Amino acid sequence: MSKMANGIVLFSLLMALSLGVAFAESEVAATESTAEENASVNESANETLNATINATVNETSIEPAAESVSPK
Repeated sequence: MSKMANGIVLFSLLMALSLGVAFAESEVAATESTAEENASVNESANETLNATINATVNETSIEPAAESVSPK
């Protein structure tokens, strides 16, 4: 192979490697972004469920006081 052909082959290999690294980095960034969004959604869902459960428990645990009746 001539020097020109060697240069073109080397350049092509380096470009392919650079593109591969660039796509891998963008995939990692997308994965990290998705993980952060999932954590945020899970936290919001947990807070909503906890508030609903607490409200339900509070409503059912508050019972009217029974009037005391003394025997005659």
